[in-house]
Amino acid sequence: MKQKVLAAITIGQTPRVDITTDILPLLAQNVLLREYGALDDFSYEEIMERFAPAEGDEVLVSRMRDGRQVEFAERFVTPLVQEKIDQAEKDGADAIILFCTGEFPHLEHKVILLEPKPLFCSVVKRLADGKKIGLMVPMPEQMEQDERFWRANGVDVAVISASPYLAFEKIREAAEVFKEQDLAFICTDCMGYSLAMKKVIEEVTGLPVILPRTLVVRILNELFA
Repeated sequence: MKQKVLAAITIGQTPRVDITTDILPLLAQNVLLREYGALDDFSYEEIMERFAPAEGDEVLVSRMRDGRQVEFAERFVTPLVQEKIDQAEKDGADAIILFCTGEFPHLEHKVILLEPKPLFCSVVKRLADGKKIGLMVPMPEQMEQDERFWRANGVDVAVISASPYLAFEKIREAAEVFKEQDLAFICTDCMGYSLAMKKVIEEVTGLPVILPRTLVVRILNELFA
């Protein structure tokens, strides 16, 4: 098979070993992954000072290369993401994937661009078929904005927060909230949630869990394998 270059753009910093550990074994053997980080050129202190969200901003959460969690406003990082898309295309990428389930304005691209949020939403809406689902998001500040997004797209959700970048045990504790609710399944609305976290949520709730990072990789394999 001819080798294909997949550019993975994180809204945080590279390398995203927390994501690639799960997805590299799933990728087709002919796919070469190259990583680009929107915040690679900034320190933690610069990000917290310059890109901090204000009231009304869409809050995004990502990971620094040292593993720390960082929060910022979508409006600040979108131009940086566009710069990385442009760079990836100049470097010869055959396709680009965003390592983020946030909402973004239109991003210019010449090759295929996989934005997890709309793909994720389409799949979840069809599978839910009018039933209520559980939704886990990283930060309490994201609960209202994500509930608004999903309800606007016709999906009834019960939302809780637990960051994939902080204490692992908090994932288990948050999942307990879903146990007594009548839900079709659970979605983790962030690329930071891992296969290990998915398994814990399934163990606690007894419900299926849809993980964005593995969902988009399987779509990519359909394109390239």
